[in-house]
Amino acid sequence: MKILQLYYKMPFPKNDGGAYAIYQSSLSLLSQPGLELKILAMSLTRSGNLKVQLPESFVSKTNFESVPVDNRIKLFKAVLNIFGKTSYFVERFYSAKYCDRLEQILQEEEFDVIQLEHLYLGLYLESIRKYSNAKIVLRAQNVEHKLWNEYLSMSTHYFYKPFLKVAIKRLALFETEVLNSVDGIMAISPADADVFKLLAVKKLIVEIPIGLDMKIFNKIDKEKQYINFPVFFHLGSMDWKPNIQALKWFIIEVLPQLILVYPDIKFVIAGKKMPDWFFKRQNKNIKVLAEVEDSIAFQEDKALLIVPLLAGSGLRVKILEAMAMGKTIISTSVGAKGIDFKTNENILIADTADEFVSQIGRCIKSETFCRTIGANAQQLVLERYELNRVGERMLQFYKSIL
Repeated sequence: MKILQLYYKMPFPKNDGGAYAIYQSSLSLLSQPGLELKILAMSLTRSGNLKVQLPESFVSKTNFESVPVDNRIKLFKAVLNIFGKTSYFVERFYSAKYCDRLEQILQEEEFDVIQLEHLYLGLYLESIRKYSNAKIVLRAQNVEHKLWNEYLSMSTHYFYKPFLKVAIKRLALFETEVLNSVDGIMAISPADADVFKLLAVKKLIVEIPIGLDMKIFNKIDKEKQYINFPVFFHLGSMDWKPNIQALKWFIIEVLPQLILVYPDIKFVIAGKKMPDWFFKRQNKNIKVLAEVEDSIAFQEDKALLIVPLLAGSGLRVKILEAMAMGKTIISTSVGAKGIDFKTNENILIADTADEFVSQIGRCIKSETFCRTIGANAQQLVLERYELNRVGERMLQFYKSIL
């Protein structure tokens, strides 16, 4: 079986959930024998990854190509977009050069399946249908319009709200159109799959999560995280607005209560494009770092991951990664959405400031309790999210469509 994967960004560096998700999707496919893979990616100006170096083995196995795409937000074009018909969220990902290279590939090679690794790649459906008879699969990381509506409802940027409302309304129309134009849909969480089934009634839809290579995580010395126990941390891409919103809420609403009860608590934050707001709030309890080169190395000596997300859909890659390392995760219900967890068994859930204080207190008081939660979390990833198992499910879905 021959697969063409279309990426909306580069898979390296793996410093955000989107890059990690598309890379792991390819690794899951490469784990399957008899499958040939080709990748055409966008190298986004706004991401600053135009010259990123990819592992040679990955490039050779996937016949990897990339096309520079300028997706920077431009005020003049954003204003003009108000008078257009498409969402500015989507419009920024159209590139004539990317389209030309895609059409050239489709005229030179035949594929069984073409997989879109984001909704925005639906911009190229017309070209794909024109030059290929392959089945088209959308692998959606989120329900995009739902994610933006949740952010809008909690946004305090009142000046931008009218513009956002227009952009989100158009995004919802585009999303529905794409869902009903592809041959199959892969959702990475059950909740997202349920939404897609309402929007695309007659389409084949399946929930297939992100796959993790447990060989990497099994090499980690899991005792390191307990040397300076307890250290709490958050790791995430800070150019994603829901992450900023969540961390500000945690620092303003939760940390002051925690410090009153546990004055020596240590909370470490790291992520790319860290806003100055967080650096200005560093003190003896809060340590703020910018982007880390190796996310796994950063997490090795920290036992407790905080995920205070208030908006979002899809599946949090950082939670799965931390689970694979045997860590204790304290998350909101929104943050843990899409993961097949059991509360107080392999994850701790907190949706209010008081609940966060309570759950964090349980962890501070008992290292043994945290070790049990962490071991159960790692077992969950092994049984449900292991790379080869996910690859098998993807291949079965392709066969059902073909």
